Formats: sequence, structure tokens, C-alpha cells
Amino acid sequence: MDIRTPDLFSRGPSPLARLAFYCALAVACIVVDYRFHRLDAFRKAVSVVIYPFQEVASVPGWLISTAQEALDSQHNLQAENDALHQRLLQQADAVQQSRLLQSQIDTLNTLLDLRKQRPTAGTVAEIIAVAHNPFVQKIVVRASQNGDIRAGSPVISVEGLVGQITTVNPFNDEVTLITDKNQALPVMVLRNGLRAMAFGNGEPGTLSLPYVPVGSDIQAGDLLVTSGIDGIYPPGLSVATVKTVERDSVSAFAHIQCIPTAAVFSHRYVLVLDVAPGQEGNLPNLDQPEAAAPGPTRILRKPKKP
Repeated sequence: MDIRTPDLFSRGPSPLARLAFYCALAVACIVVDYRFHRLDAFRKAVSVVIYPFQEVASVPGWLISTAQEALDSQHNLQAENDALHQRLLQQADAVQQSRLLQSQIDTLNTLLDLRKQRPTAGTVAEIIAVAHNPFVQKIVVRASQNGDIRAGSPVISVEGLVGQITTVNPFNDEVTLITDKNQALPVMVLRNGLRAMAFGNGEPGTLSLPYVPVGSDIQAGDLLVTSGIDGIYPPGLSVATVKTVERDSVSAFAHIQCIPTAAVFSHRYVLVLDVAPGQEGNLPNLDQPEAAAPGPTRILRKPKKP
């Protein structure tokens, strides 16, 4: 019976010997290929075999680079869009005032110094909250830069007048919309210069002109702009468009309903115009419906319907 010790510890060539062998083989292949060009066909065959594997291995990198390019492109487009929107808001005041200036030049043709007037300075602000109280029409804005925002500052959008700053806080400001039931502002019909007083109805998207005599020249479709006689709102800001005009023979005033031109809930940014110092202290407390203090913005009572 042949008993052998298990060959558990048998070893082949040492790692150093293997390294030397493969290095020599590699050098030999390089020399043969360089001198005699014997491995061209082999190299081409190997490249054909491994080409599909190379393509598969490059797919994750291609996907990552494509996604990164898409994200970078979207970020750049968003930044460019925000910058263009802010530039448009900075010019909104000048564009809206130009309609009133052009109307005055065409009708009077004597106010040549109006060309030297500069647009009112302002600060771009972002709408960050909307009041959920059904009895008030307010929004909360946050200035995008350090500006001179005071109580009483007019707030506009691209389309027209939005409201007025009523509360100034360290990090945000409160804006009372022109549709609030405690807001009243002097307006003018752009077509003929008729002046009136516009009141908020406490509902979004509606204004009324309760103190316009029945015989006044006003009709549906007329554009209302700020007249500027209160010293707070600059003249020529778009306010509303006349929707309906009802005349009753038993009433001394016409029943006029208007639609504000500024779509507050369709925009993200507004422009807060600068107000002259000293005006902010005479504003009424719009948070209390019954309170009304004397000042540039006055709260008038609507006449009762007969």
C-alpha cells in the first residue's frame, strides 16, 4: 500500500518568476511587432472583439455627462429668465407713464419739458405669501435688494398698479391691494381726462367708481390710470378697465364696475416705487376696517344704492 503525504503545500513558479516571464514575453511581442509587423492582424482582431465591451462601458459616463449638461442648461436658462424679468420690471414704471405723457403731448402739444422727466426709482420684490383672510386683500413681499421701502410706497406689476406698502418688517413687507375694501385712490379716464375715485370691493378682480355723476362721459372699455393728485401714486399708472356702466334715472351717480389691469396672482415679482419722506406717517390702519386716519390716502364711504 502506497502511502503518500498529501501535496497540500506544493507551489508553482514564484511570483517574481512569473513577472519576469511575462515582462520578457511583452518585450518580445513589442520587438516582433515593431521590427516585423507580425501582430497587426492580431491587434485588429482583438480590437474588433473588445469594441462592443468598450461601448457598453462608456454608456454610464455618457449618461452622466448628458444629464449634467441638461441640468446646467436649465439652470442657466432660469437665471437668464429671472434677470430679464427683473429688467422688465425696472422699466414698467416708465412704460406705463409714457402712455399718459403721450396723451398729454397729443392733446395739448405744449408740455415739451415732459421729455426730461425720469422714471420713478424702485425696488424689485418677490411675492412670498398671500393673505388667506377673506375680508382683506393683502400679499407679503420680500425685496430682492436693499431698497428704500417705506409705508405708503406704491407697488406695481408689469400691467399696472397692485397696491400700497402698509407694513414694513425687517425681512418682508405687507402690501394692501387696491381691491381691498378700505382702499381708495384717485383715478383718471385716459381717453378724456375725467377724474374719479376708485374703491376696492373687498373681492379680487373688482373695483367700483361710486361717485361718478350719471351724465359723465365714461363707457365700458375705458382705461383708468392714476391721476397723481393725492401725491402718493405717480400719475399714469394703469389701474383698471371699465367693465360695466349702469345709469339709473333715480340715482345721481352711475353704477360702474371695473377690472384691475394688474394680475397680482399671475406674477412672482413686483416693483415697489420710492415714496417721498413724510408721507408714510399719515396712512390709515388698513388692518382695522373701521379705522381711518387723515392723510394722503383717505377712506371714503360708498353711497348707498336707492
